[in-house]
Amino acid sequence: MGAALLSAPAYAQGAPADDEASNDDAIIVVTGSILRRTNTETASPVTVLSAQTLEERGLNTVSEAVQRLSANGAGTITQGWNTGFNFASGANAPALRGLTVQSTLSISDGLRMAPYPLADDGQRNFVDLNTIPDAVVERIEVLRDGASSTYGADAIAGVINVITKKEIQGLHLGGSLGISQKGDAGEQRIDATWGYGDLANDGFNFYVSGEYRRQDALYARDRGYPFNNKDWTSICGASGSCMSNQNWNGFTPENGLFNGLISIPGVTLVRPVSATNPNTGAGRFEFLNPAAGCRGYKMHQNIGTSATAPLAGVCEINWQGDHIMLQPEIERQGLTARFTANVGDRAQVYAIANYYNTKTHATFTPLGLNGTPTSPNNGAAAYNVMLPVYVCANGVGTLSGQNTGCTAANGTLNPYNPYAASGQTAQAFVRSTRDRTVDTSSRSLRGVLGIEGSFGDDWRYSANFTASEVRLKRTQANYFIPQRIMDVVARGTLNLNDLEANSQEIWDYIAPVNTTTSVSELWQFQATLAKDLFQLPGGPLQAAVGVSYRDESIDAPSANPGTLGNQYDRYYSINAVGTAGSRDVKSAFFELSAPVIEQIELTASGRYDDYSTGQSNFSPKLGVKFTPIPQVAVRGTFSKGFRIPSFNESFGLPTTGFVTRTVNCTTFAAFCAAHGNNAYATQSYSLGLTQVGNPDLDPEKSTAFTAGIIVEPIRNVSLTVDFWHIKVNDLITGVTSTAAAEAAYYSNNGVVNIPGITVLPGQPDPAFPNALPLLGFIQSSYTNQDSQVVSGLDFGANLSLPIGSNLTWRSNFDASYMIKYELTTDAGDKLRYDGTLSPCNITSCSGSPKWRASWQNTLAFGDTTLSLTAYYTKGYDTASIDFGGIKGDCQFNADNGVSTHSYVDGSPVNCKTKDIWNVDFTASQKIGDKFTIYANVLNVFGIKPPFDPDAAYGIFGFNPAWAGPNIMGRYFRLGAKVSF
Repeated sequence: MGAALLSAPAYAQGAPADDEASNDDAIIVVTGSILRRTNTETASPVTVLSAQTLEERGLNTVSEAVQRLSANGAGTITQGWNTGFNFASGANAPALRGLTVQSTLSISDGLRMAPYPLADDGQRNFVDLNTIPDAVVERIEVLRDGASSTYGADAIAGVINVITKKEIQGLHLGGSLGISQKGDAGEQRIDATWGYGDLANDGFNFYVSGEYRRQDALYARDRGYPFNNKDWTSICGASGSCMSNQNWNGFTPENGLFNGLISIPGVTLVRPVSATNPNTGAGRFEFLNPAAGCRGYKMHQNIGTSATAPLAGVCEINWQGDHIMLQPEIERQGLTARFTANVGDRAQVYAIANYYNTKTHATFTPLGLNGTPTSPNNGAAAYNVMLPVYVCANGVGTLSGQNTGCTAANGTLNPYNPYAASGQTAQAFVRSTRDRTVDTSSRSLRGVLGIEGSFGDDWRYSANFTASEVRLKRTQANYFIPQRIMDVVARGTLNLNDLEANSQEIWDYIAPVNTTTSVSELWQFQATLAKDLFQLPGGPLQAAVGVSYRDESIDAPSANPGTLGNQYDRYYSINAVGTAGSRDVKSAFFELSAPVIEQIELTASGRYDDYSTGQSNFSPKLGVKFTPIPQVAVRGTFSKGFRIPSFNESFGLPTTGFVTRTVNCTTFAAFCAAHGNNAYATQSYSLGLTQVGNPDLDPEKSTAFTAGIIVEPIRNVSLTVDFWHIKVNDLITGVTSTAAAEAAYYSNNGVVNIPGITVLPGQPDPAFPNALPLLGFIQSSYTNQDSQVVSGLDFGANLSLPIGSNLTWRSNFDASYMIKYELTTDAGDKLRYDGTLSPCNITSCSGSPKWRASWQNTLAFGDTTLSLTAYYTKGYDTASIDFGGIKGDCQFNADNGVSTHSYVDGSPVNCKTKDIWNVDFTASQKIGDKFTIYANVLNVFGIKPPFDPDAAYGIFGFNPAWAGPNIMGRYFRLGAKVSF
């Protein structure tokens, strides 16, 4: 048996979730069913994390507990990834089976909640788990199977159901303090709960609970090499060749090259304007303020005669150590109240009210005062700071620094243009000294009213109403508006000699604080009616029917609306994603449970959903559980599900980004000839790519099945193995290639007949105004086009054995192995993601590991509990398949820059990442009947994250999705609980 436990299953789905479930005669409700049953073993696999389990693992938030699940895969959103630049900054969400956050339905007490108003990557809606109060959580049930037949849309990969306590009596106080071994990333937590009334004796219970939590920020500079510095020249391969210095302007001695030229905070470089292009400079840069030099940054001299190298040397900045945040500052506070009362002998009413507020503060690297604006304007070049010869109080900035309205008659020579006395404009190259900041305040309100009971001969009913709202205020600071930089440069009011000498008024003018408020709302009414119809040999045939009506909406205005006709009046580096829409859905559903004989139970369920936006779907599910002997049960399910298009996919506002293109005059000779092969036709130009929502999208549809076995060789020991397979058709994606549209435009006189594609011409050629203009914009909407398959195995073991008279050993093992993760494109190409860094487009290059596992062992003796929990994530091939990488061909990936980094000699750095381990230790001691103290040592062995320069676009040097607990280092927490 011991050998079997080392290789098999976790919190057995049949393990008791609480004292009620341990009573064989108790009536319980299992996530994914609207029928009550007398045991927790169902045809669908369910993982149960009780409040006791969370305490023994040292997990004090719902979001952290779910992130540690083995079934949580590629595309998960962790708080360490949301540090200022992510669309969903401040949020946290799981992605079961690696099918993105919008294919996992997160609910509380079986009821839906309003989603986070901002979409992940501007596309995917999800529920933020940070909005769920932690102090009153009874257990978390994770249905690892499709559940659209019960819950409707978005449950393709499974369901996370956070169940709160129904009854609390007395006063309960708790608090804890935590800090890392390095003395940083401190946390404070306090909660207070008071309840009155005994449901059994008094017929009612009321409780109220409040909690406050704070987590300090963590920066890369607070951790060791190579996570606090991008100078990776000391990391070398077998050949002796080393990595390059990836700091800004970092110098690599091995090849004599520097990583630049990149602007440095507060260090202004200048050069004279180009004689042929008034919008850029020419020659070598030099310091505007030679006395200040690199302002404390490292300087490289004698680096050759590169035309882009400043005469005095190159300033190097460790942007990783100086500016990268690993964990945002988080403050959470919430208040929860619940009233439950018995009505007569056969009914119970309840009301729940939740308030929760989460605030985050995140920072990211400062912006250069040069940049590429984000709004459409064909042919627009990247903005350069051009210094005019004269400055005056009423100057109006221009791209070239000329024709500003300032002359010798009304202005003075520009003090920041060293070439002004010669009548020559100049180009300046400088970066802000102020980090970009993103502050979020997410306020969540939720109310529930419900009744459940029975009448007549075994009729059971339930009805509830829930309403919730998430209001998100997002404030972004130190993002520039190019035209305003041009204006202060033309007026001479921006001190380029010393940026820190500028007044706050100047900073507020060129980078006004950007604040947007986004709101999502949801309300729902549903009711069910169930009855035991008649007796079968194995038990009663149960049937239930239900109806539901839901209304939901999101209003998320763009943080960068501006005027599309002039991008220089808008912020750059702020994406213009936004959405506004609403819809309602009417649903009817049913479920049957038929214990045909004592050994066989059959289940069937189905749900029909009809959306006001035109989509409808019927989702059936069949299940079977066969128990030939009491120690063995075989189970399986077959289901069809769907994911409704997200609000951003359906109602997304136009969002434009720019790419640089050049017309191939060999392929499109007629187009170039029509323009006399002039510079208009032959030189590079900017092409706008605009993405908009598509209200005519179809739902993504899934087909899934599971097959498993439960073995209970002796009492209190269970082993499970489950196979799962999910296929999703009609995937909703954006247009991934523009080549076909560009080719059609230039070869067919501007006519493009590609479904979902609209093209707009650019500005005409002044020399040939009647000729076909350059392509200005390709506008596309989301479309249903691809399909994907994911499959794997889940293993679980649950053991609770008494050892002697006063000692109990509890062991829980949980593992998930991904067999396949394959995307089939509309063109028929198959991309295999499992065990690789992909899919980068939806996981930010965090990968799809083949194995994830956890193993908890707890010893309880007397009033003492000791627990050790290990977590494991298998390493992966560093090939980025969706960017053209080839799994197993490491050299090809390094040569072509598809994720795999290389040493200076071209040999690859990481062909496969190391496995990620983490072990947590907890101890608790009960003192008397009322007082408990506990201690957590997280990452008890101080295991560092494996060096991974490819994950997360190479920003951190490790994988924040899987190695976030490791980067914290050894972490200590001390807490106490008292009850009266």
